[in-house]
Amino acid sequence: MKQVIISVVCIAILVIGGIAEIKYLNKSASYLSYDIEYIRNAINNDNYDIAKEQLNNTINNWEAQKKIWHIFVNNEEIENIDESIVELEEYLNNQMKEESLVEVSKLISLVKYSAEMQKLSLETII
Repeated sequence: MKQVIISVVCIAILVIGGIAEIKYLNKSASYLSYDIEYIRNAINNDNYDIAKEQLNNTINNWEAQKKIWHIFVNNEEIENIDESIVELEEYLNNQMKEESLVEVSKLISLVKYSAEMQKLSLETII
């Protein structure tokens, strides 16, 4: 009987931990996406100074989040996000509007995809 209780408690801890992980990743991905959308709006308005400033804020937020994401998310996904940020920064420095907008869209997709892939579903298992 004691072993059954211990097993149930362990399974409950795993399930609750998994749910907390997914909620955390979705919440942090939403915040990052919101920050990146702000960059998109600044680029659309040809305000590259505000876009660069917001990108710096986003980078700071990402650096803080990345430490925790490393626990849950594939390192390759994190590297893809880092590379996209570097490319976006370069495009903004050169005021390349079209390329910046494409990179913003790519970055949002990467952030959302990385968080989405942690959900347990048939698609992520296969």
